[in-house]
Amino acid sequence: MTTELSLDELRGQANDSLKDLRDLCTDTDVEKAKSLIEPLRNARQYDLMGPLAEAVSRYDHEDAKTRRLYAQYLIETGYITAAIDVLQALSRRLADGHPERLEASGLLGRAHKQIFLESSDKTSVAARRALKDAIVAYRKPYESDPDNTWHGVNLVALLTRARKLGIRVAADLQPTDLANRIIASLQAIPRKRRDEWYWPTFAEALLGVRDWKAVEKAIRTYAAGPATKAFLVNSTLRQFTEVWDLEAVDDRGRDIVAILRARLLQLPGGELRLAPQELQSLRSRSPAKPQLEAILGKDGPQTYRSMQLGLERALSVASIRQKLGGRVGTGFLVRAGNLGLSPEEELLVLTNWHVINQDGAYPGIQPQAAEIVFEAVDPNRVYHVKDIVWCSPVAQHDTSMLRLDAAVTGIKPLPFAGALPVVEKMARVYVIGYPGGRDLSLSLQDNKLLDHEGPKKGKPQIPGVWRLHYRAPTEPGSSGSPVFNTSLWEVIALHHAGRKLSSKLNGKKGTYASNEGIAIESIRQAIRS
Repeated sequence: MTTELSLDELRGQANDSLKDLRDLCTDTDVEKAKSLIEPLRNARQYDLMGPLAEAVSRYDHEDAKTRRLYAQYLIETGYITAAIDVLQALSRRLADGHPERLEASGLLGRAHKQIFLESSDKTSVAARRALKDAIVAYRKPYESDPDNTWHGVNLVALLTRARKLGIRVAADLQPTDLANRIIASLQAIPRKRRDEWYWPTFAEALLGVRDWKAVEKAIRTYAAGPATKAFLVNSTLRQFTEVWDLEAVDDRGRDIVAILRARLLQLPGGELRLAPQELQSLRSRSPAKPQLEAILGKDGPQTYRSMQLGLERALSVASIRQKLGGRVGTGFLVRAGNLGLSPEEELLVLTNWHVINQDGAYPGIQPQAAEIVFEAVDPNRVYHVKDIVWCSPVAQHDTSMLRLDAAVTGIKPLPFAGALPVVEKMARVYVIGYPGGRDLSLSLQDNKLLDHEGPKKGKPQIPGVWRLHYRAPTEPGSSGSPVFNTSLWEVIALHHAGRKLSSKLNGKKGTYASNEGIAIESIRQAIRS
């Protein structure tokens, strides 16, 4: 049932279940709620997954799967020590052979691994303890049953990392020997019994014996096809970068990571978050054509070129900060003449009115309180706002056009698309910004273009304002981000809002979860009118 639900249907049913569980409810209501928790996890809808798991646990605290999924929610949202407490209690009351005990042990390993990975000093006492605890958590279920290959492959990765750091742990285990045993176990699994995690696990086991050619071949089986799932590619990428530290190994390892990032950026549900130095490194990397084709097939070179074009566009995206404070939004460089302003060749920064406005109306700040930094180019070069050239309030275009105190050199203005994309099943958008005030983010997740009010069928609710609705991951800090088409990375809109529940556009009935942008063409027409 739940596997066929759209995201809006899934969220709708989850909200209905929450209401049911807060009132008088039946056993049927509880069972329905249970069935929604895992799909919410798969869709990364943690804002509903956690409350629903909590509500179910109040009625059925002994349900092992719900408690395990609740612990996973805690890990995904950063409450790792709380997750460890839940998982340890769950493991203590389950029999050794219980499938949820094996899952719980694996999640315990994941929790301790995350503590290790988030430690700035990987050799500190706390980081070493977390690494050792993770190895113990993965080792026990693997040694009790070698068919638990995903526990085993995590064990190989962590042992390899421990040896690299000079940390003495599980001295009786040799990572290479362990990897060879896992490879043999995987090869013995009949094709009909291989699940979707088979090839990612196999690729990682092959990495344990440094068989690069075989690693690339294994990745291709699940990363190159039309049915590729973003969460599989992202899982491999996370393991390769965070645990295996593959970018520090050699050029071949770095190129595999770069190619996986290019593929992830192309997939619905995929997302890249890059620090400025990572962006610059990716821009400078050009894996050889044979390696691109070995991993991604004949379309590999084109996929990689598309990512590099996106990285080039990212140079023109700025973070907007409050003086003596943190990031408050995003902006991007535009050519004045492209918006009907003069002097035509002047470079301006476009952002939301609710980010910067003359009076500093909440939540925005005044121009004199703002700093503009193109972090992907030079995080130390700070521009200030000289004045606001043109603006439109939140209820209209939610736009502020900023003139800076110094000329911007060496950065290109972003190109505008000639038209909005056709709204069709496969239409998608890209968003580049600074979500949550964190690193520059090239974001793709549930990134379908849902609708827009532009020509020819649009029916704008606000005269002269063409809104777009799309599903891409945006958070506070993304306000003012450019929204791009997928063909040439051209700007189609200025992102200004994200809502868990939006009324549909063009007079259509119903609501959905969406983000909202203002079409660049409607902003241009407003400026010229």
